[in-house]
Amino acid sequence: MINLVPGGYVFTHLVFWTVVGLVAVGTNAVAIILMVGLGTMVLETIQRA
Repeated sequence: MINLVPGGYVFTHLVFWTVVGLVAVGTNAVAIILMVGLGTMVLETIQRA
């Protein structure tokens, strides 16, 4: 797949989660989004091993 975003995978995740976090601030969605994000990171780490 062509790398369309400067900085690659980590940069894309950083921007995505920053935007999602800013949108969710002040709502009950913060805890849910954090859990989904942490779960995704754990799954990705396991799959890379």
